[in-house]
Amino acid sequence: MNKYKIEQKISTLAQCAVMENREKPASFEVEKIKFSHWYFNYRKGWLGEAWIATSVIEAKDYRKAFLEFNKKLSKIISRISLIGQCYIEYFTESFLIHKEGSNIAFLRYVRDRRPVGLMFTEKEKEALEILMKNKSIPDEFFYYWKDAVNTLGYSPKILLMCSAIEALTSQDKNLQKKILGNDLYKKVFGKGGIRHRLSHGSYFNERDFSENYAELLHFAIIKYFNKEVFRKTLISEKVKHPQRHFWGNKEEWRLFIERKDGLSRFFLKEVINEFEKSELFKNSPKYKIVSFKKWTSKY
Repeated sequence: MNKYKIEQKISTLAQCAVMENREKPASFEVEKIKFSHWYFNYRKGWLGEAWIATSVIEAKDYRKAFLEFNKKLSKIISRISLIGQCYIEYFTESFLIHKEGSNIAFLRYVRDRRPVGLMFTEKEKEALEILMKNKSIPDEFFYYWKDAVNTLGYSPKILLMCSAIEALTSQDKNLQKKILGNDLYKKVFGKGGIRHRLSHGSYFNERDFSENYAELLHFAIIKYFNKEVFRKTLISEKVKHPQRHFWGNKEEWRLFIERKDGLSRFFLKEVINEFEKSELFKNSPKYKIVSFKKWTSKY
């Protein structure tokens, strides 16, 4: 078994004001995870709308260490969400995993990026004119669908999309199967499906993340409108990352980094600062990249 120090950034509007220890202000510990404000001192106060969570986990490898850490952190953060009464999220933020004694660490670096828009052309205008004249589709469908497009978060998005589909098919329940197909219908609306579980207090299970159900539902609806309502393709069925949003746009790098001086000391805030000022470590005197991949968020 190896020991891994994990540091996770948490984005939040809560200002950590637990001052039980004057030597370590704005910090506390729960379930062997230390939480502290991202930057704090007595003169300037709370700087940065974030916390940092730190823990040491014993595990066979860094993946298992992070899974154990993430399981505990998820339970704690969801409870802080109720108590703190404001935004708090860590799933889309940066983290660092370092094996004790090693001069190599794993970094997931995440930063915001600008959204990319979509064109509204003559085809979309034609689709709008048709829908404004159509009396068979209830307004409630469009209200729910707009809310789904405008919301962030996987569970609220799926629930709102399901409500929209239920409004659309309220007069003909068989229409749900026609729109979604048997397989997707069973997974979403069938007995024990995602919609039923989310609506009755059962959260996601691991199998629910094998596919992106928000995108599957989205394109099923788009195809239905093109085929059955417009009778031609007026809404693109090939849009990448549909339901784009002003907020929640991220890009990330997943890297193994090495200290050039051979030391086995890594700190998330220091690594992030170096990453940002040295053009992805290209000009860094402290760190070099061993391997990396880059991703872009879906919205």
